[in-house]
This record gives sequence, structure tokens and C-alpha cells, in this order.
Amino acid sequence: MRVAFPILLLAAAVPLPGAAQPVVGTVVEEGTGTPVPGAMVILFDSTETRVARTLTDPIGRFRLRARHPGSHYVTVERIGYADWTTDLFEPAPGGEFLRIRIPVRAIPIEGLDVSGGRRCEVRPEEGLATARVWEEVRKALAAEEYTREASLYRYALLVYRRQLDRNARKTIDGTSTMLEDQQAAFRSFPIEHLVDRGFVQMVADSAIYFAPDAGALLSDAFLDTHCLELREGEEGKEERIGLAFRPLDDRDVPEVAGVLWVDAATSELERLEFAYVNLIRSREVGEPGGEVAFARLPDGAWIVREWRIRMPHLEWTILGYRRRSHYEEVGGVTWAITDSRGRTILHAATASISGVVTDSAGTAPPSGPVVVQLVGTGKQTVPLEDGSFVLTELSAGRHLLRVQPPLLSNWGMASPSEAVADARLGRIAHVRLRTPSVADALAASCGGAPRPEGTAAFMGRITTAEGPPAAGMTVVLRWPRASGHSPPPVAAPLGPDGTPDRTWTFGRDGAFATATTTTDWRGIFLLCDVPAGSRLLVSLRGPVGGDPVLTETRFVPPGVPAVVENLVVPDRSGGERPRVGGAGTRNPGGRRASPGEG
Repeated sequence: MRVAFPILLLAAAVPLPGAAQPVVGTVVEEGTGTPVPGAMVILFDSTETRVARTLTDPIGRFRLRARHPGSHYVTVERIGYADWTTDLFEPAPGGEFLRIRIPVRAIPIEGLDVSGGRRCEVRPEEGLATARVWEEVRKALAAEEYTREASLYRYALLVYRRQLDRNARKTIDGTSTMLEDQQAAFRSFPIEHLVDRGFVQMVADSAIYFAPDAGALLSDAFLDTHCLELREGEEGKEERIGLAFRPLDDRDVPEVAGVLWVDAATSELERLEFAYVNLIRSREVGEPGGEVAFARLPDGAWIVREWRIRMPHLEWTILGYRRRSHYEEVGGVTWAITDSRGRTILHAATASISGVVTDSAGTAPPSGPVVVQLVGTGKQTVPLEDGSFVLTELSAGRHLLRVQPPLLSNWGMASPSEAVADARLGRIAHVRLRTPSVADALAASCGGAPRPEGTAAFMGRITTAEGPPAAGMTVVLRWPRASGHSPPPVAAPLGPDGTPDRTWTFGRDGAFATATTTTDWRGIFLLCDVPAGSRLLVSLRGPVGGDPVLTETRFVPPGVPAVVENLVVPDRSGGERPRVGGAGTRNPGGRRASPGEG
């Protein structure tokens, strides 16, 4: 008994002709400008022939090449959403930059009426329930096929062979081998050969079993000889929808029939289960078949995570009939994956978390370096220039990630940008994070966004003339009582551990409302929800009390979410004392920090 092991991909990059024109651009969501990572971008010429394809990077960028001059168009595909096609354009010699704005139009399959797709059809018509599910399956299979063809990753594969008992319940014997630096996890024999001669072929007295890969399932040869229908998820797995396939009735060679299982909520392909049919009519054949499990990677690429084929071993008895003595099973597990930068992004024995960090608007990478922290572990990483990052060698379970910009770290302020990832061994969880601005951090400290319309957070940073924060300073703020401003008692931004710090003591001073607090080691104070157009009288006293060492009036302009002011305590050793009081007075060395910093 023998089995055909999957053939590993050996495609190499082939240089394009010198006349090829680059087509570069970015894909963003219409209206928000949010980059769309991991979308398949396909370039066609005017004859509707596919010229090239690629996946968008973490910030939605892509680069393709047109082989010849003339009109072209681009189609953008992403799982769970409607496709989008551009108008015709001619690639320019210097590179045509396209900013493709695609509408956010989800095409859910959750809640789809499966009963409407229970008739097995060859190439089901557009609009039918079966066609909708097939379209999502096709996108994932095409991404997996592209991932292999483009050699995006290198793989370490654990390939095994084991012998099972007659009922396939107990392992009798087995061996395994680790294959390093492979170009693909799984690839089948050419589909044209399998359609012609069958998925089980006899060589001498041995049967060779073949399994279909993504390219085989997408091929015209396969789709023209198999029909598709929908199937409900099994008991306990109702969240899945199955796209079943089987050979046409006129097929007289050994064939495969199976189900492609899709997550109904995300439209993502999970698993292919298949069985061999059109074999000899004997109960001794048993249940030969197999499985192929899929997984999505950080950049939207898809891979085969594991596969297996189970085959009966038949022997002649002394009475002249064939009996199943045992099953043989061969398979493979993607043990580790390394990307083009040499990073191990997945390992079967640990969990991984990948993600992308954008700027505070969510439309571009961070303007400067930021740190992604795995809260409570001490593990952290700095995203790449495009904002992408990977954390590996993690334990299974729920992890909290936080983006910490240097400015907030320097000021001792907690970052409000967090995400939760449920990590599983041998899997990659995906998260998306935004770099918080100072205004975001202050809004979170004041009670969370959104804050009352027409108000701003007012933060003061008190430092000595030498630069260090001034701790233990008494801060008194005054504003007209007639304004009606009644702020929350929060007197300082959340600290690094995310817990509340100082509070205000409120009072009255004639026609003015007052708020008093004492600065901590950061020398920071915060007044929330200040009405735009307000003027605040700020008085500072030293740790030992006495007269104010600094008194200034600060204005809160309209149209900004936050105001940050630096207040410098004068040097007591001599030198010119700053003027005290007077609307608009600024102390020497003071500056207004942009609330968008971070």
C-alpha cells in the first residue's frame, strides 16, 4: 500500500519584461480612509485576462506590474465583503498610483437559508445561496494558492505515517519526520491527471491516494466534473455552514466528495473534509478519506495548517476475498512558519499574536516609534515601519495588548489603546490598534470618550527650571461660578498602572468656583470638561505652603479636545521673577503642547 505525498511548491520569481509598467496604490475604506490590509488585488487587462495579483500590506498598500501597455482595471476582493472593480486606466511609465476607495458592504452568510442550496449544481448561478458561499470559499482558496505561488513563507513540516487498527481507533505503529525550510505545506498532483485517471490509482498491486489542494478545487477541470450544494453545521457546530461537493453521476473513476466548512460569522474557510467514492463495492474498503485544515496569516495570506489521508489496507484471505487488516494514515502539520524577514510567526507548540498599529486617525502608520506591550508579562515589541508586529512564543489564553507612545510614557500616563486577543496553541490571533493621542488619554482619564460637546480637557505640567517634574505642589484653579462648570473630581490622568490618582477639593471664593489638589511625582494636574472659551486662573504654591510662586491665566480655545500647558516653577536662587497675574500672562520657558502628540 502506498500514498502520494503532497508535492511541495518549487516556483521561483520570474523577472517580468523590461516594458512592464508598475501599478502601485493603496486600498482604503470609503468614507473613513481606513486602510484595508490582506485584501486580494487583481490586475486585469482589457480582455479580462488576469495579469497579476497580490495582497495588500498592513496599511493597505499594493504593487503590481502590467506586462504590456494598454487599458487595465483592478478588482479588490476580501472575505465577507462585496468585490470592487475600478474603471479602466492605462499604467503610466512612472507608475500609476491608485487610491482605491471601496465601500464597506458586508455580504454575510450567517443566517443564510441553507435549504435554498440543497440541490447539487455545477457552477451555481450568481445570486443563489450556494453561489454566495462558494464565492467566500473561492477567495480563501485563491489566497492560499497565491501564498504558495509567491513563496511568501518558509515552513517547517512535521510529516508522519502511522498504522491504525481495523476500526481506526488505535494506533499500532508510526513514524514521523521533520522537514525544514520548505516552500509550502501541501500541494496535490496536477488536477487534469486526477480528473482523467481518478483520485485513487493502482500501480501494480498498490493503490495511490491523492488529495485535492486549493488550486485543484478552483480549477475548471474540477468545477466542471463536480456539483456544489449547501449543508448545515453538525450538532454543536451550528455556527458553521458547509459547502458540499460530489462528482457528477457520469463519473466512473475513483473520485472525492466532501465538505468545505466555513465560519458563518466571519465567512472564513476553516476545514476541508473529504472521502473517496466510486471505489470497489465492498464493506471492507471502510471509510477512506482525509482532512485539510486552513489558517489565515498576519498579512491576509492563507496556509494549510495540517492535513491527513486515511487509507484501508486490504489483504487476500485464504478463502479468496479481500479483507481490511488495518488503516494507514499519512499527514503533515505546519510546525513553524518563517516570514521573509526571518521572523518565526507561528509555532505549533506556542501561540502567536499578530497585528497592526495605525496613527490616532486610523489611516496611516504611527508617525514615530511606539511600543506594543503584552500587559502583565513584560513582553513587548516595536512595530515595523508599516505598523505591523508579531508576538510569538506565548501561552494559550486571553491576552491584553496595549500601545504605549513614548510621550505618554515620559509623562507617566496610561495608554487607553488596548485590545484583547484569545490565543491558541499553533494559531495566530489578530488585533488592530490605534496610537492614542494625548487627547485620547485625557478623555479616558476623564471618564471615557465621548466627552460633553463643546468642552476640552485642561492639563498642566509643572516642572522646575532645571526640567524635572515638580511634585508636592499645591494647585488652585479658579473660574467664574456663573459659567456653571461643575467638573468631575478627577485631578490627574490615569497613571501607568491604569488606576485613578489625585482628586480635586472644590470650594468657592466670592464669584469664583475653586478646585484644589496636590501634584504627585509626575507634576501633572487635570481639569475635565472645561467649556470652550473659558479662562482659568492657575495658582501654584510650594510643598511648604506660603504665597503663590506662580499665578497665570490660561485660555481654553474652542474647537480643540484638549489643552496641555507647561508651567515652570521659578528658580528661587535668584534671577528674574515672572510676572504674577494678568490675563494671558505666560511664564518664561512655558510652552503649549499639542494635544495630538503621542
